[in-house]
Amino acid sequence: ARTLLHEPEVLFLDEPTMGLDPVGARDLREIIQRLHSERKTILLTTHYMFEADALCQRIAILNEGRIVAQGTPEELKGSVSDLSVVELEVFGAEKQHVDRLSALDFVDSVVVESQELRQVLRVQTKLGDRAVPELLASLDNLHVGRVSVREARLEDAYVHLVGRTESAGSSF
Repeated sequence: ARTLLHEPEVLFLDEPTMGLDPVGARDLREIIQRLHSERKTILLTTHYMFEADALCQRIAILNEGRIVAQGTPEELKGSVSDLSVVELEVFGAEKQHVDRLSALDFVDSVVVESQELRQVLRVQTKLGDRAVPELLASLDNLHVGRVSVREARLEDAYVHLVGRTESAGSSF
């Protein structure tokens, strides 16, 4: 709030919504959009790709301190327009399951997100829903709760551009 009192022309915001409750974060995003409409220059750092997609005209993606890509959100998403994301909700996945998926020649990347007793495996592939049978077969007899296929988002572009298998909140 103090930063905005003198109505600066340039505003630097480092992870501004981190730690805020959903209502506070939404309110702050609305303030940022209002400031942008007032022609203020805003430099925003965030790990929340949905936030960058909604608020930013241009994005630079950093990996290990270096810019690996930059452009509009649409340009960055376009870099993965040929990819689909297969989301597999599973129970009891271990590192060898993820390694087996990652080794498939049609898999671009795998991201694991642990959610209490389950994991969501996000597999980027050019095959879309045609990849599902082989992905399921690679999981052996792992209990699968839900399978969905969707188009790639900005977060998926980030994963593709950074180019590695990632684990979010996983014990692997």
